[in-house]
Amino acid sequence: MIIYANPTFYVFLSTLAAFVLLLLTVFSVPMVSTFYFMHSSQANGVSFGMWGWCLDEGDVCSPLQLGFTWQPEIDNPITKAFVFYPISAIFTFLTMVSMMPVLCVRTERSDKVFRIFAWISFAFSSLAFLFMIGIWGVAKSRFEKRGFSATYGNLPWMSLSATLLLLAVSVSPYFLAPPPKKSSRRSRPRQYDAEARPRPKALA
Repeated sequence: MIIYANPTFYVFLSTLAAFVLLLLTVFSVPMVSTFYFMHSSQANGVSFGMWGWCLDEGDVCSPLQLGFTWQPEIDNPITKAFVFYPISAIFTFLTMVSMMPVLCVRTERSDKVFRIFAWISFAFSSLAFLFMIGIWGVAKSRFEKRGFSATYGNLPWMSLSATLLLLAVSVSPYFLAPPPKKSSRRSRPRQYDAEARPRPKALA
């Protein structure tokens, strides 16, 4: 069978797309300046990512750390919830690995393992997205109350896309044809009825 005709191939592509989006979220500001959650006009421009912040002027960035502060808008303890992003990326990668048997030879066991990893990936991605919206929603309000502008970057949309893709991946087994079941019937030796056997004719 051609792989493009296999519906699970497109489920694999969706999982791969979600993994790439989560991976880009992990490698955001201050590692990669292109990807950030929020940009504010405070301090002549500052961008916020998963591991800290970077100023628009002077190439000044915070140290890489899980949990950072930009007082009074962003508190340190709550930003530690971004740890759900690398966790969801890891489980999404494991979901891709678990799909290899599903792509080749589907069985009930391979489908079960795939479903478990898919739902775990979706759960962690959803938690990351909810915490992210809460953190930056509050930060945006605080920036604007102090007279600064604040706009969302590309990462919130990438996070939402990854979560929706993982939701589609998680529910996909319910729409695919069930895997073929192994036959439990074993070949049994042919039994002959002794009475049904032809008897030798008596000699005259």
